[in-house]
Amino acid sequence: MNATTSSLVDARGVPVSDCIPQSLQDYETALLQFHSYFGDPTETLSKTLEADPEFVLGHVFFASALLMMTERQYLPMIREHVEAAEALDSKANARERQLTLAARQWMAGDWDRASLTWDQVLLDHPLDAMALQLGHLTDFYRGDCFNLRDRVCRVMTSWDKSVPGYSYILGMQAFGFEECNQYDKAELVSNTALELSLI
Repeated sequence: MNATTSSLVDARGVPVSDCIPQSLQDYETALLQFHSYFGDPTETLSKTLEADPEFVLGHVFFASALLMMTERQYLPMIREHVEAAEALDSKANARERQLTLAARQWMAGDWDRASLTWDQVLLDHPLDAMALQLGHLTDFYRGDCFNLRDRVCRVMTSWDKSVPGYSYILGMQAFGFEECNQYDKAELVSNTALELSLI
């Protein structure tokens, strides 16, 4: 099955190109680790990619998670996985190609363009939790407090408590409000996030 006919989706209904079922489960585990900062998504994905070396989203996520560590020592490994994703272009879906492009742009030091590319992904897939957090972190690194708030706010109408990971998205939104000195909103949203995480 090629990428254009793949019917696979992640837990939020976002399209994923063809892969083995375990790889998609591992992606969800890595995403939770990325959201919560508990565990290492790259360690999870490293094992996944050994078993499924053509898992496009796995290569993209591995590279992108390492990029967010902002450590030059990881550049060779980042480049390896970006190039692996690019080599699988014919298998990748449109979303994965955009995510790969953003990783390439970030790796090249063009954080502004990467930020815009993640925004484009979110226009088409507002429930792409990985793209949202990557963009959110990039806004933080760039000191863009308004987009730190507004990037999340732009997609919130697509999210609710029935969508996996919603409490973490609320946490990002609360942080954006706090960085824009909207403390009342930050407290309200963060308390809602905490309540949901305890359910």
